[in-house]
Amino acid sequence: MTRKRLRALRRTATQKTANAGRPSQATRFLRFGAAVTTAALTSLAANPAFASDLLDPRLEVIKRALWPRTAPSGISSSGQQDTNRNQTFQFDIPGAPIGDVVAAFERVTGGTVTIPVDSIHPIFSPGLRGTFTFEQGLHMLLDGTGITFRLTSPQTAVLALPSLSESVSVRGSVATVASPKYSAPLRDIPQTIEVIPRAAMETQGVTTLSEALRNVPGITLQAGEGGGASSTAGDMFTMRGFNASNSLFVDNVRDDGLVSRDVFNLEQVEVFMGPTGSDVGRGTAAGYVNMQTKRPHLPRATSATLAYGTADQRRATLDLNQPLSSANPDSWIGKSALRLNALWQDSGVAGRDEVENETRAFAPSLGLGLGTSTRVLASAQVLRQRNLPDYGIPGAAWHETQLAPTTKHTSRPVDQSNYYGSPAFDYDRADQNTLMARVEHNVTAGWALSNQTRYNKTEREAVISTVQSVASYVPATDLVTVARQGNARENEIISNQTTVSGRFLTGGLEHNISSGLEFAREAQFAPAITGVGTRAPVNIYNPNPNDPITGYAVTPTNAFTDGQTDTAAIYAFDSLSLGTRVQVNGGLRFEHYNTEYRSVSAANVTTADESGSGGLLSGKAGVIVRLRPNGNVYASYGTTITPPGGANFTLSAAPANQNNPNVEPQKSANVEVGTKWDVAGGRLSLNGAVFHTINENVLFVIDAAAVPPVYNQDDKQRVNGVTVGATGQITPEWQVLASAGYLDTESLTQNTANNGNRLTLSPELSGSFWTTYRLPKGWTLGGGVRGTSEVFINAANTIKAPGYHIVDGLVEYAVNQHLTLRFNVYNLTDTEYIRNVNNNGGRYNPGNPRTAQLTSVIAF
Repeated sequence: MTRKRLRALRRTATQKTANAGRPSQATRFLRFGAAVTTAALTSLAANPAFASDLLDPRLEVIKRALWPRTAPSGISSSGQQDTNRNQTFQFDIPGAPIGDVVAAFERVTGGTVTIPVDSIHPIFSPGLRGTFTFEQGLHMLLDGTGITFRLTSPQTAVLALPSLSESVSVRGSVATVASPKYSAPLRDIPQTIEVIPRAAMETQGVTTLSEALRNVPGITLQAGEGGGASSTAGDMFTMRGFNASNSLFVDNVRDDGLVSRDVFNLEQVEVFMGPTGSDVGRGTAAGYVNMQTKRPHLPRATSATLAYGTADQRRATLDLNQPLSSANPDSWIGKSALRLNALWQDSGVAGRDEVENETRAFAPSLGLGLGTSTRVLASAQVLRQRNLPDYGIPGAAWHETQLAPTTKHTSRPVDQSNYYGSPAFDYDRADQNTLMARVEHNVTAGWALSNQTRYNKTEREAVISTVQSVASYVPATDLVTVARQGNARENEIISNQTTVSGRFLTGGLEHNISSGLEFAREAQFAPAITGVGTRAPVNIYNPNPNDPITGYAVTPTNAFTDGQTDTAAIYAFDSLSLGTRVQVNGGLRFEHYNTEYRSVSAANVTTADESGSGGLLSGKAGVIVRLRPNGNVYASYGTTITPPGGANFTLSAAPANQNNPNVEPQKSANVEVGTKWDVAGGRLSLNGAVFHTINENVLFVIDAAAVPPVYNQDDKQRVNGVTVGATGQITPEWQVLASAGYLDTESLTQNTANNGNRLTLSPELSGSFWTTYRLPKGWTLGGGVRGTSEVFINAANTIKAPGYHIVDGLVEYAVNQHLTLRFNVYNLTDTEYIRNVNNNGGRYNPGNPRTAQLTSVIAF
């Protein structure tokens, strides 16, 4: 059951009548922009029959869909439910551990709720107040706990920890990740994992993955190379000093393709820090990011958002969940639902002239047999992006510091909104299509089997204008050379995962295992394009976006690169309880990979034809000691292997190249010691950790002129760090999402000029703090700070991006149970800052100035 639906139930139970004056008050609030539409929909919600008669008889169809003649709970629409199912009870149970709340719940209802696992008892429940049925009450007292339940009769239920049967999001006090390899709450996982729940993304007004990742310390967005439309857009970032651009996953499957990922269809974002090859196979020392998509559920729910903001930012989303009607709601089909998420966005970019971004997307999903022993899920997502690319401003325009040693500043300030592209000729087009099917079955009590197949295809073509280097700006003439570049890329992946998980005892010891097989094929095809045209140098102060482009006739050439990686993996994880205080975790993954790479020139001559294969064994181990029922300390160890071509599908015939199939894979290891506590009655989770990461087998060229070149793989990269975080509710009204990190990074290289330098894009200090407080009469206030210290862009540590900190704010007003108004202000102090700098300091992307956005949230 969704949080908005639960909130509506609580208000229905505690308020006998609605405030009749509120709809007209809402109308006065919503006379500007997108909010006008919201007011109309709110009026319909207040009196759908009147609206149907007044506007159009066809609206009767919509009225039946959105306001069916059902019980207020929306749990069941059948009039054939037995008396016990429809019987309601008056509850007044305060928040407490689940064991205590369930005991009180049984006393009121006379029913039976079985708690099969002792670890469920101490998890905090929000309690229950109001008049509800047995099933409704269970939904609400478990809200935010990560615990599921199964009805065995109208007044008998069994609770369960999340398993393959459910993907549980963060809803308050207990955070759980979606991967079947992790079946325990975050408190009992010996690893730093940051979870960004949908509720936090909504209050922050987050629309993209990059924006969501601002909540995670140690992550730096990249600006790419000197140019290169194929390698400088989409979600590219560094985490804990290591590139993580190829470490993006959706529903635990690698998600290739350089697109800007939207969060409209996400339930939460999970960031696994440090080497975690046992989870996902080949990767880097950074870790990985998993995006959990939304899934159908049985309670009916409809919500929509309309947003309008600075720079003509316009956005609308729809989230519709509809149970399937059935003559027998207790049948397998009767426990099924459809869900549709859709997105429309047409926006400018605050602080940037000319730039526009358009996105259209929809994501239907069908869940069959929800809550039964056999469940089937089918889903799809179609996304189309049509953007005007923006590659920033010449580095000479930033006067506060010198971005590169050879940077020559302009003689006077440059407008930070200047656009150096060509709107009539530049474009960035991306298409993404995804299909997914999953079958889950509870074989016996405590054992579940799952098989998932996912297919994803991403196509992107871009023609861009870019300032390639510091030398592009000539101070004597104040002219800037703008390079014209273009490229195309097609990424395709198909994956099949089979997982079995269960709990059992051996010699009095409790095991919680997950094991399985995974097969995947990833391919990347990059044809070259020509005819992007040329442009005369532009004035740095007054670039004319309408300058003519000569020789513009974009066409493909015969040149292309084609790469493919096939993998087959087997993995197993076990969590072993040694009594009530000690838990030992471990996991192994063996993966066989085969990578093939081919490059063909415009003359149709093969310039590279390479292949490489091998076996990768990654593992992790950890021990947890519970000092108290609500807190523990832990120690863990994990590894990851990065084979040649493993990050970019590119193999090289050059002997002294890290992507040569004959060189040794890079190997990363991480040692971490930390502690996790649930405080404030279980509502607030605190965590802290210190870690040491080492990446070995980094290639160093001793003599490039020798035949063959002389090299070794004795270089290393080292990161020591500290992270702290807090997530949850300090009080029922006061929520917080906060984290901070310290990174001490070092390049251990035989290059004396760079030895001891910091790793690129690794801030020494970074963090974010976001909090909201719910006031009486429907008001909520919130705000936060996010910031980072300076980062070096190159290995020599001569090019850097300055640090910054930004303050954001929020005011929210719940007009009624169907309508909420949210007003976000970003960069309250209007600070000028740099988001990122390219690898040679020739250009930078300025941060957004002070901006505002009004969002209307409609929920039924």
